[in-house]
Amino acid sequence: MSEEQAPPLDADDLGPGAMLARARAEHQLGIPEIAERLKYGARQIEALEADDYGRLPGTTFVRGMIRGYAKLVGVDPASALKALERRHIPAQASVDLRTQRVPFPDGNRRATRLYVVLSAIALLAIAVVLYERYVAGVPTAPVTVAAPPAPRPAPEAAVAASDATEADPAAESGAATTSRGRRIQFEFLRESWVEVKDRDGSTLLSQLNPAGTQKVVEGAPPFSVIIGNAANVRVTYKDAPVDLRPYVKVEVARLTLE
Repeated sequence: MSEEQAPPLDADDLGPGAMLARARAEHQLGIPEIAERLKYGARQIEALEADDYGRLPGTTFVRGMIRGYAKLVGVDPASALKALERRHIPAQASVDLRTQRVPFPDGNRRATRLYVVLSAIALLAIAVVLYERYVAGVPTAPVTVAAPPAPRPAPEAAVAASDATEADPAAESGAATTSRGRRIQFEFLRESWVEVKDRDGSTLLSQLNPAGTQKVVEGAPPFSVIIGNAANVRVTYKDAPVDLRPYVKVEVARLTLE
């Protein structure tokens, strides 16, 4: 193979494939040898030399083949590419995403607006439910857990307790200290969810309470208390009102009663 560059060929008369085929023949090279050096298939080299671009993957691929082939056989790549442009080979398909439109027909814009509005309403409803459940501390459905029943006393103890109750009026008046521990009284001005756990972590109360009702819980302190809608709940403990304001965050009060 000669190291000298072949003289320029008349690109006005020849396509790039024919130009490259002539240069290959002048260097006495076969198609299999060109294919081996350029790492292309022999059929691809044949299609390029025949200017049959429909058998090749696309414009970018063809341009790359021409550049490599031209350098191998000593043809000016710029001349070969100019000949390619005159052949008007199909350009690669391209998609301009900036010109794409939302796939709704122009005549159905009203339906599109309705879809957007309904989607926004659905998202708002979900946000409200999540807020009430995880932020305001109010569960979506009331859950009631009854306090564990006290052990039934022996007959003699039951009689003694009955006599003590009749003899002590404080037992009927709602004293803060009882035989089972201490007493917490709740008064609900509006609907509110309350959870109370005793010293052992047992749940004494966990439910949604209607407005205008009261609830009394007895157990062993300290008590862990969570109150939803706390601004509308009155709490009495040890015969004294409890100020919930220092414990309220986002309408929920969390506190411990010793």
